[in-house]
Amino acid sequence: MIEVPREILWDYEEAPEDLLWRLQRLADFFPLYGRDRETVRLLHAHRDRLKLDEATRALIEAYGAALERVTSWA
Repeated sequence: MIEVPREILWDYEEAPEDLLWRLQRLADFFPLYGRDRETVRLLHAHRDRLKLDEATRALIEAYGAALERVTSWA
């Protein structure tokens, strides 16, 4: 399960177990939080199910594309 930093959990004692909830919270603060490979992979994979503004969607798509290029070289 991906971690949600305490700094963005002001309204919860602990993050809910729901993956989409966690991704949405991270997307709300992207790219300040959620730039690690696994989180970017999940944000990119689920971007159509998240409520994203245009700029955040574009950033997630760019990070996802860059991650695909880098990992395909390995």
